[in-house]
Amino acid sequence: SGVIGDLTGYPSMPPLWSFGIWMSRMTYFSADEVNEICDRMRAEHYPCDVIHLDTGWFKTDWLCEWKFNEESLSPIPKVHPRTEEKKDIACPYGNSPYVAENAEQIDEARKNDYIAPLTKKQDSEGSNFSALDYAGTIDFTYPKATEWYKGLLKNLLDMGVTCIKTDFGENIHMDALYKGMKPELLNNLYALLYQKAAYEITKDVTGDGIVWARSAWAGCQRYPLHWGGDSCSSWDGMAGSLKGGLHFGLSGFAFWSHDVPGFHTLPNFMNSIVDDDVYMRWTQFGVFSSHIRYHGTNKREPWHYPAIAPMIKKWWKLRYTLIPYIVEQSRKARKRSTSLASSDFHHPEDKLCWHIDDEYYFGNDFLVAPVMNSENRRDVYLPEGKWVNFFTGERLEGGRWLKNLDIPLDEMPVYVRQGATIPVYPDEVECTDDMDLSKSIGLHIDPHFKGIFKN
Repeated sequence: SGVIGDLTGYPSMPPLWSFGIWMSRMTYFSADEVNEICDRMRAEHYPCDVIHLDTGWFKTDWLCEWKFNEESLSPIPKVHPRTEEKKDIACPYGNSPYVAENAEQIDEARKNDYIAPLTKKQDSEGSNFSALDYAGTIDFTYPKATEWYKGLLKNLLDMGVTCIKTDFGENIHMDALYKGMKPELLNNLYALLYQKAAYEITKDVTGDGIVWARSAWAGCQRYPLHWGGDSCSSWDGMAGSLKGGLHFGLSGFAFWSHDVPGFHTLPNFMNSIVDDDVYMRWTQFGVFSSHIRYHGTNKREPWHYPAIAPMIKKWWKLRYTLIPYIVEQSRKARKRSTSLASSDFHHPEDKLCWHIDDEYYFGNDFLVAPVMNSENRRDVYLPEGKWVNFFTGERLEGGRWLKNLDIPLDEMPVYVRQGATIPVYPDEVECTDDMDLSKSIGLHIDPHFKGIFKN
C-alpha cells in the first residue's frame, strides 16, 4: 500500500468530529424536524456529532440547485456552525455533479460551458439518477467550471455547512465535449476531479479536509472519506458492504464507511422496517469502522427501535470511548496508505487469512468478526498470537478456528492482542467537542482485564 501512496498520493487526516456518530436518513425536510432530533439526542444522552441533510434541503426534493430551501428549512437548523458553542452537531449537505434541465443555474451553465455541451440529443429515458437524468455534467477539466462549482459550495460553507456529500460521479455524459480530455478518458477520472474540487473549497473555508463521497478512482484516497453506496438492509447487504470495503482498503484508502443499517429495505424499498437484529449487528460493525453513519430510505434514529435502543446507546458510548485509539491508528494508517479496517495482511505466511472476507483487523490491535445472521452464531479464525476477548476477557491462543460461537446480541466477536495498551477516553461525552484527547488513558490488556463492559 505504501507503493500505492507513492504513486497516487496518501490520505489526508479527517477532522476529529468526523469520527463521531453521523445520523441521517433519506431525508429530513424541515428545520423543526432536524432540531427535534438533535434536541432528543442531547436530552436522552445519545452521543452524536453529525446530522446529515441528504436531498430535502433543496427547494424541490432531488433537484440540486446548491441553494438552501428557506421555506421548509428556515431558520437554518440551529445545529451549525459548530463554532458557536460546545455540543453543536455538524451539518453536511448532499449535492450532485450534474445540472438538471430545470435547475436555476442551467442557462448560466450552458452559456459559459460550465457543463460540457452535448454532441447529440440524449435518450429521453433516464436511468435511475445516473448522468442521463440530467441536462449536463459539470466540466471539471475546465478551470472556470471548477471555480464556478466551488463558488456554489462556498455559499453553503459560509452559511455554516460543515461538509459536502459528493454524491454520484460514477459516470458522465459520454456524448459531450469536455475541454480537457475525451469522455472515454475522463469517465473514470471524473470522481477524482469532482471530489478534489469539493475537498479544496471545504478546506479553504472550514479548515477541515473532508468530503462524504460515493464514487472513487485511484488517487481519491487523498480526499477522504468514502462510503459504500446504497446497500440493502439485510444480512447479504451487510456482508457485501464488509467485503467491498476490505477490497477498497487494499487500494490505498485509509478511511471508508457504509450505511448503517443498510440503505434500502425489503420487500418494500422505502417502507419496510429494518429488523432489530440487523440494526444491532450493523451498529456493531459501524462502531468498529473508521467512520459510522446511519442512513437509509426510512427512519434510522435509534428510538424507533425501542427493544434495542438501550443497547444501541451503550455501543455508541463505546464508540466515543474508542476514539483516541481510532485517531491514533488513523494517523498510522494514512502514513502507510493502508486501511484502518483492513484485510488480514498482517499474517502473509498464513494462507488461510488470504481467503477470509468476513473478519478484519481494526488498526493494529483489534480483530473484528461481525455477526451476520439471525442465529447469533459464527465461526471465527484467530491468527497466530495471544488474544483476549474484548467483551468477556477470555484468553485464547491463535492459529486456530473457534467454531459455532454463540454470540449474545449485545456482544460481538472482537479480540484484542494480549499485552496491548488501547488509548481510550475516560469520560462520557455528548460529542467530540467535549473531548480533550490529551486526557486519554491507556486500557491495558493485562491479566486484570475482564472485558470492556466489566472493567
